[in-house]
Parts: sequence; C-alpha cells; structure tokens
Amino acid sequence: MNVHVLAYNTKLITRERLPRTHEELLNPVWRGKMVLDASEQWFALMVQIMGKDKGLKYIAALAKQNVLLRRESSAMRAQLIAAGEAPMDIDSTLGPVDQLKKRGAPIDWFTLGPVPVVTSAHGVASRPLHPNAARLYVDFVLSQEGQRLVLDIGRQVARTDLLREQESIKNLQLVPLDPASGENMDYYARQIKEIFYQ
Repeated sequence: MNVHVLAYNTKLITRERLPRTHEELLNPVWRGKMVLDASEQWFALMVQIMGKDKGLKYIAALAKQNVLLRRESSAMRAQLIAAGEAPMDIDSTLGPVDQLKKRGAPIDWFTLGPVPVVTSAHGVASRPLHPNAARLYVDFVLSQEGQRLVLDIGRQVARTDLLREQESIKNLQLVPLDPASGENMDYYARQIKEIFYQ
C-alpha cells in the first residue's frame, strides 16, 4: 500500500513550524512553498477524508496558495524536496521519503489527521499462459513471507500481523481510498483543471 504523507526539507522547515491541520496550509506563510501532483487520486482522497463540500472548498482555497504543480512520481518529488527545490510536498508517499531519510538526506514527513492510503491490487489474468503458476505467485505475494519481502524494499503492507514491523505507521489513522471513487475520476479530472489551471 502507498501511505500518503507530507514531506518537508528539514533544513528549510523546522518540525516546530510544521502545520498541524490541513487548514493551516492555507496560512499565507506557506504560499508558494508547496509542491503537489494534483492527481485525480489525490483529489478523491481529500474529498473522501473531508467530505465533498468541505473538500471542494479546501482544494479551491489551497489552489490560491501558489502551489507548484509537478507531474513527477512521488519518489522524484521526494528527491526535489531533499535537494531544496521546494520546502514541502503535500502529497508524498512514505516509502521514498523514508528511504532518503535513512540515507541521511534532509527530509522527513508528517501527517495532518487521517492518513490517505492507496492499496495495490494483485490478480490473475482471465487466460494466463500458466494459470497455476500465476495463482501460486499471488498466494506467495500475499503471504506473510511475501509481504516481508515487500517491507524489505521500503514499502508498507496492509497485513495486520506485520504492523509491529512497521513502527512508523502503526499509530496512524489509515484511510484507504474507496474503490468506488474510480467511477468519478473523470469528474475529479475536470475539477482539478477548473480549480488549478484557470
């Protein structure tokens, strides 16, 4: 699973100055200091966590903060934050940030209440060349042993029996993206265009 956090450059922002709520990101002090990939997925997560009306109002207000829109991967944006290109990424994923932090980069992360999560899916094609091998692979990937390997490469897993091995997320209020939001991605794309690209 991808746990979405806010990443910041520790040389540009001290932990004491970090916002504690989403609304604090609307403070003029953060104007022009935030990076975001304004994706449909991010939009859906914000609306899901805040509710439709509050979420839409919040996103419209956030757009007025001169947020620097970037389309790179979360890993690339984490590198940009660590390099000092911008002080904060407001929709980073935990894995790349933690990896850079462990290597001594001036980057860390924080959350603002409920933490958005996007889960990864595994499946078997309808007519695989080797159906039993495909089934065995999926069984292995979802097993405790397979999920430990996922942990070893710096990703988070949803298995509750491996939560103790994920110290950084065990006390977070994780909110998985509602799969039904996939039906609204065209709407979210239009809203993003109207809000951020006017």
